[in-house]
Amino acid sequence: MKLLTVFLFLITVSTAFSQQNLFNIPSGDITRDGKFFYQHQINIYSDEFESKSHLVYGLGGGWDIGVNLVGKGAYFSPDWRVSYNDNPDRGALYPFLMPTLQKQFSLADNLDVNLGTQVGFNISSKLSNKELAFFNYGIGVFHFMDKKSRIVGGVYHTNTMFVGQGNTIGAMLGYEIKLADKFYLMGDWISGNNDSSVGIFGAMYNIGKQTQLCLGALVPNPNTPKPFGIVLELNLLGWEL
Repeated sequence: MKLLTVFLFLITVSTAFSQQNLFNIPSGDITRDGKFFYQHQINIYSDEFESKSHLVYGLGGGWDIGVNLVGKGAYFSPDWRVSYNDNPDRGALYPFLMPTLQKQFSLADNLDVNLGTQVGFNISSKLSNKELAFFNYGIGVFHFMDKKSRIVGGVYHTNTMFVGQGNTIGAMLGYEIKLADKFYLMGDWISGNNDSSVGIFGAMYNIGKQTQLCLGALVPNPNTPKPFGIVLELNLLGWEL
């Protein structure tokens, strides 16, 4: 009962992906067996912010499951109001509540392949306005520098309910490079011209044995509806780094 209460609290106070992420794309990590991972991301734009939260549980055997609350946010200019869309004619729907599933295959000591999906419905007060969204992906993860750094690359397949108008198939690239004991360069990029097609470039700092803080600049691809922004991200691990 206590665990359920904590879970409901997390998804209530917050909002591409319940697996562990870099900024927007999967990091290639699998949550440890019997452990939880929680990630909260806030994107700040000139007139609004949006919030994403991911809660993941490790099943063992290279599997993890989770739930995402994606796209919850608010406008703060010119007036405060909740950001919300359940009309596909106005672009990507939001917010979405989406269960997730991910499986990792180790091909070599420094090379993994992950396959994953998230599928769910937008949160709407009208049942007739609910739409199914999905985001499927496959990524390869190359580890180097004693497995303290990585390069991630892969492909995704989604639908317009989740990313709005534009491409629904594309590529993903990312990196995490250790520069010091607790400091990493980190960034990722999603190809295309849909609502999720952006690059985020920044850094991560381990502020404790179970806590990471990330900061990045969000740079949209040409001809996408996203503006420039700043990204803040907090990772809480159920194990020590």
